[in-house]
Amino acid sequence: MVVLRDTRRFELTVVSEEDVWVARLNEWVSGRLSPTKHVLRAFETRGEAIDALVRKWHILFPDEPELEWRETTIRPEPQSPRRRHRPTPNDS
Repeated sequence: MVVLRDTRRFELTVVSEEDVWVARLNEWVSGRLSPTKHVLRAFETRGEAIDALVRKWHILFPDEPELEWRETTIRPEPQSPRRRHRPTPNDS
């Protein structure tokens, strides 16, 4: 999930890696080459990882309403029809 605040861009991710859920919150600021990492932890469940990100968001922005986690949706792009390859003639 990507959230924009002023000139900052925050990337909130929860991914499964080797039987644990990893929560990451990276802050990108224009003019910097690398992000500021606010959270990078492993959790037993996906729900715990999302809750950790919501808590950290509230610490960073206490005056804002609670962050509402939204699932990423990927829309499949229509594929163009593929052409069949002609079989190559045998050299025999």
